[in-house]
Amino acid sequence: MQPTTTTLHVRAHILRNTSFTNWDAEVRGRWDWHQLMADENYRKGWISFDGVLWHPELKQLFCGLMELEADIFYRFDPASGAFQSLGFREHGSPYDAKFHRSMLLDDDGALFCATSMLHDPDRQAEAPGGRIIHYDPRAHAYRQVAIPIPRQYIQSIALDRRRRLIYGFTYPAEYFFQHDLKTGETRQLAFLGNPNGMCQPHVAVVDRAGWLWGQWGENRAFDDVPCLNLHLFKYHPDEGRIHWLRHTLARPSDGDVGAIDGMCLAPDGNIYIGTKGASLFRLRPESEQLEYLGRPGPRARMSGMVAGPDGRIYLACGEREECGLYSLDPAHDTLTHYGHIRDEALGASAERIHDLTVTEDLVLYAGENDNHDRSSYLWELRP
Repeated sequence: MQPTTTTLHVRAHILRNTSFTNWDAEVRGRWDWHQLMADENYRKGWISFDGVLWHPELKQLFCGLMELEADIFYRFDPASGAFQSLGFREHGSPYDAKFHRSMLLDDDGALFCATSMLHDPDRQAEAPGGRIIHYDPRAHAYRQVAIPIPRQYIQSIALDRRRRLIYGFTYPAEYFFQHDLKTGETRQLAFLGNPNGMCQPHVAVVDRAGWLWGQWGENRAFDDVPCLNLHLFKYHPDEGRIHWLRHTLARPSDGDVGAIDGMCLAPDGNIYIGTKGASLFRLRPESEQLEYLGRPGPRARMSGMVAGPDGRIYLACGEREECGLYSLDPAHDTLTHYGHIRDEALGASAERIHDLTVTEDLVLYAGENDNHDRSSYLWELRP
């Protein structure tokens, strides 16, 4: 599919604006976590918007940051353009360094969030592990739900609202767990990883029938050749067992291992998947049919995906000057390219987009991450 092109109105919102000049020359591949913590510029200014979540009732945007000092939870008011810290540092651990694809809105308007990490293994005795947090935005009240896997941190979570289950994926050990909100019980369901790279999905979804869809990696302990073959799996709590599927996401170019970067459950019940190589797929859960839909744009990242109120699937892919917003019309399998994510007034472009959320009025908010030249920004997109 070749996308048609239209226009995009872009505005960057800046929480912090620290510049960095030594990433390639000094930091990358050399510094450890202790050195980052000792540098005031990085400790206070190196932030990413790892998660963004629109609250339709409050008309507010909740932002999960990566931040070395654990001030990782903010609210953004579109009417005033102001950010407000929600004081998470007082309720968490100093090792809670980010909400990484782990903010979910419950039916009652409360949020479930889970914490991830940046520290090295030499701090594991002090670092308790990733925690699931319940946050009531009306009362500004925090409650710790659980630390599901002690000393392991949580990369992403998915919510089964009907069964009151939270699923999660941990790091650095790649465990897949289930936490029952009714009983408080956590079950460690599987280990998904291998020594050669991240195998878990960057984000997972629960389909309309209650199946959790994710990704696992072959181990091949018998072989001395590094392997990163990734496959889909599905799990249903009524069965209590994992279906280890052999489905592999197509790899149309060298270096694309088919790793899940973004996942989105569409209103029609299908699941749309974007890979780290920016390939787009449609999964039909009932038949387990997987369709390759092509590459909308650049061959790098497709983490931000969201279903819009107009029935389209909005997605961001590309890096730096190629970082752009696209949409898929599932009814006709047509793609639209809206343009680069760049604020011309600032002369700044997004490094890459990590998460995407949308309002009922079709305003998209895109969380930028991993910018090594400056603090990452929050981007407002109006296609």
